[in-house]
Amino acid sequence: MFTQLKKIVLSLTFLSLSFAFAEETALSGLYRYKLDNGLELFIAENTSAPLAYIELAVKAGAVTQTPQTAGLFHLYEHMLFKGNEKYENQQEFTKAENRMGVIDENGSTGVDRVNYYFTLPSSLVKRGLEFWSYAIRTPKLDEKELENEKAVVLAEINADFSDHGHMRMSAISKYLFPENAWRLDPGGSPAVVTNATVQDLRDMQQRFYTPENSAIFVGGDVKHEEVYEYVKEIFGNWQNSPGSIPFQAPSTKEPFSKDKKIVVVDSGNSDSIINVSYYLRGPDGETEEGDTYAADVWSTLVSSPNSTFSKTMVGSSILSIPESDYVGAHYSTRRASGMIGFFGAMVLNSSVQSKKSVPSAAETNYGIGSFKVISTRSDPSSPVDKADSFLSIIKRQAVPEMLNKETFFAATPLALVKQQLEDSRVYELESAKSILASLSASWASCSSDYFFNYDKNIEQVSEDDVVSFIEKYISNKNGLLVVSVSPAVWANYKSSFLGHGYEQVTAENAFWQNDLTR
Repeated sequence: MFTQLKKIVLSLTFLSLSFAFAEETALSGLYRYKLDNGLELFIAENTSAPLAYIELAVKAGAVTQTPQTAGLFHLYEHMLFKGNEKYENQQEFTKAENRMGVIDENGSTGVDRVNYYFTLPSSLVKRGLEFWSYAIRTPKLDEKELENEKAVVLAEINADFSDHGHMRMSAISKYLFPENAWRLDPGGSPAVVTNATVQDLRDMQQRFYTPENSAIFVGGDVKHEEVYEYVKEIFGNWQNSPGSIPFQAPSTKEPFSKDKKIVVVDSGNSDSIINVSYYLRGPDGETEEGDTYAADVWSTLVSSPNSTFSKTMVGSSILSIPESDYVGAHYSTRRASGMIGFFGAMVLNSSVQSKKSVPSAAETNYGIGSFKVISTRSDPSSPVDKADSFLSIIKRQAVPEMLNKETFFAATPLALVKQQLEDSRVYELESAKSILASLSASWASCSSDYFFNYDKNIEQVSEDDVVSFIEKYISNKNGLLVVSVSPAVWANYKSSFLGHGYEQVTAENAFWQNDLTR
């Protein structure tokens, strides 16, 4: 397996963790080093164009926030472009980039990392590395610029507060991760941003922007030996801070004693369709890396059109899911916020849109093959009935079917799933930049070894591993059911949703920031 990705290195000698020499990896043309100060360096050689991509990433962002610091990483990311020891202000900073012919320059604050990157002519790769060294290590952090940039960051945060998609994701984070929802919110808290001082940013910089917590990614028409010498010269004297904060993993995996149900009213939703998702906590890359491989296999397996899950959900006359493209499952690998999700889009009968009331509750049995769903609605076309049935069928039929190895893996053989993951990986790693982008994400959520050993570990996943994953994270677990409906559907069925235990998501209850001010 994975022959398209691997190159057999006949003369590879065992190297110490200091990587005094390049370690050529299983991917041809990809090398990694580690400096004495702990800074990791990854270089992808590709001579197809005279360009070089440079990225500097830091294991920081939302995952390392507290309620008192939420927003500082976001604010610092903006301030990094405002000048430093060599480039006096943003204008000089931008001029320097223009002189180098930089394209695609940007920075981002995410859940598991903060990263800064650009592409420039490969002949100027040393200058590019020097440029980012000044930016990362010696930001000016001018007080006047800070006040100006606060307004920009606050505008971004406030815009998110009025966005239905952000409101939905914030509510999911708040309910699924009640002990630290701010760890999934890179934007941060308006109060923290408003009150931030230069010293706050300096303290954060000293604790997190350190070489042992950072990595450099260089790709393109470069020679790895030269890049290593450049990095060693430029970043070799970067010192670690004794005040770094040890990372703490979440304390609980099961936030609910019973399933929680919420409704998001979204004007972008069609009057004829409701979108339903069901979320559970999944394995975290920091502490449960071994389970993430089975999770990836499981999500690919379940999302196959031929899977028992797809056939069960599409085959339900109650749900009215048009075809397999409208239903599936996924798992997202993150350092401390791994999440499992089921999703489906269900068509409503035309009568639903004009219906003003729903008859009182009555138990009705609707057959799905040999399985009986107990509905507490008397109208199977009701969006409330469909949403409740979506959850019921997943928990009472679809998940038990997944635990039956004879039928579950017969529908979509494990070998086929692994081939699909291999093909996806080949496509993902088709260029130096895409290789490094994927590597950077893996490095932040798990480790660089996660990226390099991924193919081997996926190949080793067995049917028993997948079943164990289902038993550990899905079967008999309580999660969060999220229903998205249009304003018209909500107007017609509001009382029914509320009567069946659903809570409406609003700007007042969706955001963790509001809870801290009460």
